Amino acid sequence: MKKFLKYCLFFVLPLLIAAIPLEYMIRQVPNPYKYKYEWMQKNADDVEILVFGSSHTFYGIRPEFFEGKAFSLANVSQGLRQDLFLLKYWAGRCRNLKTVVFPISFFSWFSHGLETSDESYRCRYYKIYMDCDLYSDLSLYNLELSDYRTAKGKITKLFTPDTNPGYNEYGWGNTYKLSEKKMDEWNDGSEAEAAIRRHTIENWDNIDHNYAMMKEFADFCKSHNIQMVLVTTPCWSSYYHNLDSRQLAKMYELTYKFQQEYGIPYYDYMKDPRFEADDFYDSNHLTDKGAIKFTKILNKDICQ
Repeated sequence: MKKFLKYCLFFVLPLLIAAIPLEYMIRQVPNPYKYKYEWMQKNADDVEILVFGSSHTFYGIRPEFFEGKAFSLANVSQGLRQDLFLLKYWAGRCRNLKTVVFPISFFSWFSHGLETSDESYRCRYYKIYMDCDLYSDLSLYNLELSDYRTAKGKITKLFTPDTNPGYNEYGWGNTYKLSEKKMDEWNDGSEAEAAIRRHTIENWDNIDHNYAMMKEFADFCKSHNIQMVLVTTPCWSSYYHNLDSRQLAKMYELTYKFQQEYGIPYYDYMKDPRFEADDFYDSNHLTDKGAIKFTKILNKDICQ
């Protein structure tokens, strides 16, 4: 047995020695989580508006077009649990925080959380880069190398010159450019069909849990004298015309119930006719052009 362990150590030790500097190098690759944490460490005291949520707000709301100093803490596939953590983590340091913008999407009330999704690997980014205590220090969420797919991509970035890290100085996701829109998927509707399948949730057993987290979010805002604003971002007709009617009706039922319970303003732009094809990168995300247009409209509505 001792001989076997000796041989195991002989093969494993070099791997461990190589893994440590590699893990360090991967963590130096720019990413929105690390950037947002470091930006907030320096600027939280001056922030007046914070944007939360998933890709709909990450790509759809450009904080620089709000009146007042604004920043986006939204990220791709970010769930309610991560939003709530970020709110509580930063609110005490944002002494001038007046407003938080929170998205209500077709899937919001029904989601089973980032941890159980196909993108659960993103949980490690909150642990590693955002000082998130939702995950243990001893878990795989505290190790970039524990996910081969993403680690490989970041290793490639180490040796590939890239002037755009995927976000701008205000935390907005800047990669959904109109000039890079995938017209084939747009024209044949295949992207919309795929998005609807992803966002349609058959099992609704997480509604009560999500509603409770939203209440906790709203209660925290109320106790800290912060205005919470609910927003449904614009979508294209190929998306909203084909959504599951039962889930859509439930989405609005829960949203209106929550809105009335807390007296929170809710702005629904899902079918807003002011948005045209060039404003959309795909059926449910805005382009860089559309995001400017939307943020200006939202800013006017919030400030009226």
